Amino acid sequence: MSSSLTQVISDTKDRLQTASWVSLFLDFDGTLVPIAADPTEPRLDPYTAETLKLLSSQEYLATTIISGRAVEDLYVRIRLQGLIYAGNHGLEIFGRDLRFVEPLASARREQLAVLCRELSAKLGSVSGAIVENKGLTASVHYRMASIIDVPAIRAAVDELVDRSAALFRVNSGRKVFEIVPRIDWNKGAAVRWINRHLDERPDLSIYLGDDSTDEDAFGVLPEAITIKVGGSPVTGARYQLPDPAAVHEFLLWLAFQERPRQRPVTEPRP
Repeated sequence: MSSSLTQVISDTKDRLQTASWVSLFLDFDGTLVPIAADPTEPRLDPYTAETLKLLSSQEYLATTIISGRAVEDLYVRIRLQGLIYAGNHGLEIFGRDLRFVEPLASARREQLAVLCRELSAKLGSVSGAIVENKGLTASVHYRMASIIDVPAIRAAVDELVDRSAALFRVNSGRKVFEIVPRIDWNKGAAVRWINRHLDERPDLSIYLGDDSTDEDAFGVLPEAITIKVGGSPVTGARYQLPDPAAVHEFLLWLAFQERPRQRPVTEPRP
């Protein structure tokens, strides 16, 4: 499936005509910024940062950045007021007077820390393998590892996570193995929670994401403008855009769509 930017804008413009309140969700890596080999590297370029600032000033629009990154990590890469930040695949949320941490995930922090220490020791000799403890979830990055080492990295992850199979599971992402708590929560649950807790219920949701974890959100937004970013042909999204550059063009267009809605915004810090 593929969609032209013109088609996405045209269909979104039609939907905006009858929407007085809009909820916008944006993934970070691979959607707002290109995927980088080093997970510590990505930062917003000045043009995208300015576009997000414009979006955050639109009173008819509630914008959420939703990511696998820890919420503190996500915030320091953006540092804009007026946004909602949903980290660890939506397990932790703050912004626009919203605050949430999934309690079961929070209760497993210490077990996750032990698991990460064991993984770091086991993979310490594998060049390019990075174990990242994000507090509520963990990532084992292998983008910088040799392809011949990937099976051994996966085997180590599976072996150690299997010992805590009642608590955690492994999800495969783009050159990363995600260790997440075995609970009934994902980006789709986070999207529902955010939309329910906004000051006003949105008439329209718009969601852009590139990762397999974003499919959970696409699935709970059947009436939304859902946009898969990247070349994956299998998706539950209605539309598809090729890369973050096309995402930025869409967001820049959206930032200048004025709506007759005024509401003050206050912003807590993490």
